Amino acid sequence: MVSREVVIQTLKCLPSQYPQTLNEKFPHIMEKIVKLWNSPEGEDYFADLLQPNGRGGGRLDRGGFPEKVWWEIFGLFELYKKPRPKSAK
Repeated sequence: MVSREVVIQTLKCLPSQYPQTLNEKFPHIMEKIVKLWNSPEGEDYFADLLQPNGRGGGRLDRGGFPEKVWWEIFGLFELYKKPRPKSAK
């Protein structure tokens, strides 16, 4: 599980935006979100998590995320889409 501090610092989110349930119940997903946060591949990962036929639900082999987790992922996706300053090289 990724620590709360690492999540907040990497995602540059407010403590109230911390996805606690996601990180507790699906730590592997939180780890991947943190890993892809500043990468263009993050958008595809979020899309897969949130679409009805992706990891988020609808597939016959998965029941989808609990509603609270789905909304936490959606909130992170909204945060991900906001412009961020480019890192200095």
